[in-house]
Amino acid sequence: MFKKFLSFALTVGSLAFAGEYWHLDPGGVTMKFLAMQVSPRAAALSGAGVADPGRVSEISRNPLAMSVANEAEFGLSQVIFGNGGADNFVSAYYGLPLGDKYTLGLAVDFLGYDNIEGRDENGLKTSEYGSYAWSLLAGFGSRSKIFNWAASARFATQTIDDETGFLFSVDAGGSFRVNDYFAFGANFTNLGFASKYESGKEASPLALQAGVTGFIPILDRWMVHLSVDAYRRADTKAQVLIGGEVVYFDMLSFRMGYAIRPDTEDAISGGLGVTFGMVVFDYAYSPRPAFEGGNHYIAVGVKF
Repeated sequence: MFKKFLSFALTVGSLAFAGEYWHLDPGGVTMKFLAMQVSPRAAALSGAGVADPGRVSEISRNPLAMSVANEAEFGLSQVIFGNGGADNFVSAYYGLPLGDKYTLGLAVDFLGYDNIEGRDENGLKTSEYGSYAWSLLAGFGSRSKIFNWAASARFATQTIDDETGFLFSVDAGGSFRVNDYFAFGANFTNLGFASKYESGKEASPLALQAGVTGFIPILDRWMVHLSVDAYRRADTKAQVLIGGEVVYFDMLSFRMGYAIRPDTEDAISGGLGVTFGMVVFDYAYSPRPAFEGGNHYIAVGVKF
């Protein structure tokens, strides 16, 4: 199993240095909302923890989240943006265990902007317009205590004023649980084809992520998860994501993360998770200093 994971990690890692695709200018990809965090847990950890998914709600950004779907779960996530953000970002997810070893995952994202001020080529105001984007994802993955793999396919569309673009992409990942105390994981997301807008060719927001998570038990009631990940998107420099989670009896979780981003602002984030029987609730807050505000992430799910 370890050899399989090592081969996968080396293959994914080699993509980071292959071709001119990895030398795009900042902002050189389309549909960047597909690289934004949706799950409150992932947002609270600043995106860290590729080897340690905790909720099925993370499947739209980490296919390995299918490995934790021991029960069927359906839920909704909402991002409430601060100043300078979108009007609406909603995600629905569904995880369905198939037998004892596999999981089917589904996710739908919607992002919408209204009343955007229009400007012509001379900078003069024109009529207001809107921008809307959808993403549909279906995936399949394993569920094991040692080695897990997962893959998913995505179709996305984005409309800005009267121009519409489409994207077809795949996500894939693998993780290896070394023992009770360490796990390694790696994935790539949004590897695919983006159609052209009238203004020219677009590239999908391909991203690579790899990381390690340590598990530290405290007495019989608490577990500490510490994750350090490396992340890179096609049009950004490499980032370091650090996240920590303290879990009490799988019922109450406290989370915090810090992202080191050389080409943009660093950020610290935090949140919590609560489980009430069949109901799970997650919340996170991530500040955005450049916009003098921050984003709130809320998710509610039901296991059955």
